[in-house]
Amino acid sequence: MRISVYGLSFTVDPPTYAVVDSAVELAKKLTNSKGAGFVNAVLRKIVKKLNRSSDWKSKYRKEIEWNSVPTWLYKKWKKEYKETDLKILLNEINKSPYVNLRFSPSEINPNTILEELNKDEIRVEQNEIHNNFLKVKYDLRGLLTSKLFQSGKISLQDPAAGEVINLLNLKNNDIVIDACAGPGTKTLQIAQKLSDTGLVLASDISPKRVMMGERDVKRHKLTNIKWSVKDASKDSFKLVKKILIDVPCSGTGVLARKPDIRWRRKKGDILRFSELQFSILKNMSKYLRKGGEIVYSTCSLEKEENWSVVERFLNLYSNFFIVPAKLDHPKGWINNKGCLETLPHVHGVDGMFAVKLKRKK
Repeated sequence: MRISVYGLSFTVDPPTYAVVDSAVELAKKLTNSKGAGFVNAVLRKIVKKLNRSSDWKSKYRKEIEWNSVPTWLYKKWKKEYKETDLKILLNEINKSPYVNLRFSPSEINPNTILEELNKDEIRVEQNEIHNNFLKVKYDLRGLLTSKLFQSGKISLQDPAAGEVINLLNLKNNDIVIDACAGPGTKTLQIAQKLSDTGLVLASDISPKRVMMGERDVKRHKLTNIKWSVKDASKDSFKLVKKILIDVPCSGTGVLARKPDIRWRRKKGDILRFSELQFSILKNMSKYLRKGGEIVYSTCSLEKEENWSVVERFLNLYSNFFIVPAKLDHPKGWINNKGCLETLPHVHGVDGMFAVKLKRKK
């Protein structure tokens, strides 16, 4: 019945009578003549209502459920966004987003990538904004089994996530802590930027995610990554001058890419995550040398997990200050507080937040 109503409401082909007849025939097989009669009566009544009301879709679009987000999140966003912006945001997170692949221009030419993937009938095109990213148009599964991916020459990553690493301003021979690193996408990017010099001390609280990171070493074969299982909110770390903490978060910035998140998250999760994030930032700051820099990032749109955590930290630790972000991407990606902040409905990428904090000498 539900499938049939969907067909009547949203499809042009097959015609109405075919949808009803198919449902009735199926009802005869699954139930009996009375069941088939019931299905026939209900569907024909729905057809009449649909024919009489041409604006029923616009009516139901006003309902929260139509937007495919939980009620608590819809009400929260309604307070934080203008009505027109909220409509665009909801529309954006219900689209299927582009998948991007990242590569290092110093290691491989984009034309070489295009030629190699074209041989395997994998369609990609240049990202309009970022010269080290390509958009995947067709055959993501084929991409994952391609020689370029298996050799570590290309990796799947959103441009917004890639820009987070640029905040670290990496130099050869740097020693970098990448806490909360699993499964290792940003870890790999750091290691590649170090040109296989220096060291990335990657860790995660989840043994499974650490295992995924270690397994990926077989693909890219970089030797400057050392994995370990650690809790960034309380464990001890080596003293370094550069730290990345891509903290666990609600993930509201990637709802289009991970639609299941919206139904797994609860209203209380925002506060729970913000407390965990603060404890991680507070603990990791102890392992930053004087004059060192720490990048705090999330894939959340919620201010409670982003600026509120940073502001709380700065109020408690006067020996830290914000270093305004300076990147090559559009200036619109930097907010008025000097933080990297992208919004899916504004910038066409994943929702990301990142800030660079420096410890005074």
